[in-house]
Amino acid sequence: MDNLSPFTPNIQSCLDDLQVDHVRIEYSKIAISDLTNSSKVILSGRRKNSKEINSANSRIIRHCYENKKPLLGICYGAEIIALTLGGTIRRMPEHVQGQTSIMIGKKNPLTMERTSLSVYESHAFCVARLPKEFITLASSDCCQHEMFSHARNPIFGTQFHPEKSGIDGNIVIRSFVEIRQERFYLQEKKT
Repeated sequence: MDNLSPFTPNIQSCLDDLQVDHVRIEYSKIAISDLTNSSKVILSGRRKNSKEINSANSRIIRHCYENKKPLLGICYGAEIIALTLGGTIRRMPEHVQGQTSIMIGKKNPLTMERTSLSVYESHAFCVARLPKEFITLASSDCCQHEMFSHARNPIFGTQFHPEKSGIDGNIVIRSFVEIRQERFYLQEKKT
């Protein structure tokens, strides 16, 4: 889902490198049939706040949540997941931009066995409170909820931009692409 982020081409490049079939659809052109026919959804970041972008993303999030469809929200995508499902966001004291280290606090299907990642950030807001049934997977000095997921559904948010984070970000995107609902549930039952 293209929310007109300048980094959407980077997401496409990551998917191309992984040889994953994908379709880029602008937020204003997405239809329920597009969601029904997709196996997974990635929500890009965005440049500007807009009611239309928020509304389109909220529809997608609800569809994925209700249908247990794997969903990855990146930066704004993570923030709108939190807002749509009952969490909150807050303005950062200053715009965060550049490489940072995040600490993985909970074993999860997106980071494999890693305990930390070096990631790229570019945001002025962050998730302040997670929705009910969501858990924090990773944090940093500037964001408590750098990466989070639903406790049972394959819905993930990254405050950082994996598509701009080199090898560590590629691990996150590759792991998301490879996730299956059955695998997600099996891993959750083991932890």
